[in-house]
Amino acid sequence: MKKFTVVLIITIGLALYGCGDTSQTEESVIEKGQEIEIDSPDIQPEQAPKIETANKSSESTAEIVNTAIFQGGPYGEISLSLPGGWGYELCPMDSDELVYGMYGIKIYPDDADDGYIAVNYTGTFGVCGMGLVEESATVAGEPASIGTFDNHEYWDFVAFQGEYDGVVALTYDVDDWWSEYGNQALDILDTLAYDKNVKEGGACIDSEESEVKEIALYFALKNITPTGATLVFRQNDANAPKGELMYGEDYVIEVLKDGEWKEAPIPVEGNYAFNAIAIMLPCEEISEREVDWEWLYGELAPGEYRIGKSVDDFIESGVFDEYMVYAHFILN
Repeated sequence: MKKFTVVLIITIGLALYGCGDTSQTEESVIEKGQEIEIDSPDIQPEQAPKIETANKSSESTAEIVNTAIFQGGPYGEISLSLPGGWGYELCPMDSDELVYGMYGIKIYPDDADDGYIAVNYTGTFGVCGMGLVEESATVAGEPASIGTFDNHEYWDFVAFQGEYDGVVALTYDVDDWWSEYGNQALDILDTLAYDKNVKEGGACIDSEESEVKEIALYFALKNITPTGATLVFRQNDANAPKGELMYGEDYVIEVLKDGEWKEAPIPVEGNYAFNAIAIMLPCEEISEREVDWEWLYGELAPGEYRIGKSVDDFIESGVFDEYMVYAHFILN
């Protein structure tokens, strides 16, 4: 009697909400890559018996389940359950991987040459325009608006409301594979979960204090951590300043307590100072600079903060206009 060895590869993912029966005995679970020896009387490999994939009623084979994926962020955690044949890309905060939104997950069929669906946290979301048709629906147990432009086959967005408000699914270049996978894409969205109680990282918040209209300057942060961030300056109009824009290394960090801004505690004992240098801000460009505040403020605790920077419009020696600009941010 010959023994024929069959290698059974079953991808087992963690189901988002416990799909199916998980009460199988230890003997019934077939591990990934496990070799199974089957006694068979003088059979050729091409005649070997087929091993069927698992089903919910089977006690002798493993159950194939979906793969759960998670992306955390400062406003909550987004998660989805993907079936076999779908791939994904995680897009954390400030990763610059998203066309629209702060952080999220890109999903796409494995055999698609191009295109994807981005499930993102966007905060406020609004669209308008000719040819837009919206319909109300319930997706993942929450109210949602499904929008389609120009009556094409695929939807352009699914904007969630209710408890999932701020989460939006957007399609990009999906024309070639939508007829085959469109229905499955909506099934995947039905597995969406958004947990506002699970937060991580930091985020910059738009505020009026972030803009100085007199010099057409906007100030923001990215890559925020408890010990530092990247300063981002955007100058929009070369004709706005009277002279040249510049700033130094000095800054101040304030924390929001009881509705008032107060300077964050400085654990440094004795005197401290910043380097007295001038850093130029080019017009109609985006300028970035790293700042590490741990040496002065230590590691910031979770909360709401703002960092203030003074910017000078230098006209000539001894003649300049000074402005104060703030970037408001949160830490979780």
